Amino acid sequence: MWQAVSMSFPSRFLCPVLICCLLSVGLWPQSATAWGHLGHRLTGEIAQALLSDTARKQVRQLLGEEPLAAAATYMDQQRNALSERWPASQRWHYDNQPVCTTARTYCADGQCATQQITRLQKLLADPRADHSERALALRLLIHILGDIHQPLHMADNSDRGGNNLYVRLHVGGERYRLHEVMDTVLIKELIGTQRLNAYAQDLKQRYRAQHAQWQQGSMANWAQQTHLLAVNRTYGTLPGFACNATANANGTTITLPAAYVQDAKRYLPEQLAKAGVRIAAVLNATLK
Repeated sequence: MWQAVSMSFPSRFLCPVLICCLLSVGLWPQSATAWGHLGHRLTGEIAQALLSDTARKQVRQLLGEEPLAAAATYMDQQRNALSERWPASQRWHYDNQPVCTTARTYCADGQCATQQITRLQKLLADPRADHSERALALRLLIHILGDIHQPLHMADNSDRGGNNLYVRLHVGGERYRLHEVMDTVLIKELIGTQRLNAYAQDLKQRYRAQHAQWQQGSMANWAQQTHLLAVNRTYGTLPGFACNATANANGTTITLPAAYVQDAKRYLPEQLAKAGVRIAAVLNATLK
């Protein structure tokens, strides 16, 4: 972990070695690392390059030498400590919006990603707030903004956002949770042997023409776009998909068609790029 993190926060936020180890091997429930470590670092790398001069200066005042790529992983690394302060904070990574209904009860108490973004943005924008609290709000905000672009963090089919649904990428392949495939497995394949910062630069350049368009609309619009992506493609094109089906009820594992995997490899890079662009847009607007 970056030294700046441990220097800036009270000891109750520091990560014991055991907790870090548990995080690293994915033993936490309900998607321990949305987008995975690499995915969140990618969104931070893209956002860092798109900050305005004013926002960049304020981010530096809050985080010191710590780059956004590192800060973006804080919420996963410090999951246990954050839960001690806010017991519901593990639910801030996602909105379990049902795939097949329009019910709004999934976040009736406000303990979900989209509702927390508004609160954190207000805190970050307040120059009278405590410095360490604003720095913490910044770390949480950029993480959650990344999370709302992962399709299985914005949708649920009674399977904990694909965490109870087991798949293989090809016949005879390793068995994964579908959520894990979207979080980490395909991201690693997309990056391949490239350096992370090089891949981030590639994503930023590849979609440069869409940056202005992606920055339009509200955070709620962005979350709904991701939800519809999950409905129409991540869930909707799964073999044998049915509304509210109990995932893997008969103990089987779905082998994903090659076309499904290739489609995911088309939309996941775009979602990562959108997240980075929109993180920068929010910080530029908030830290004016």
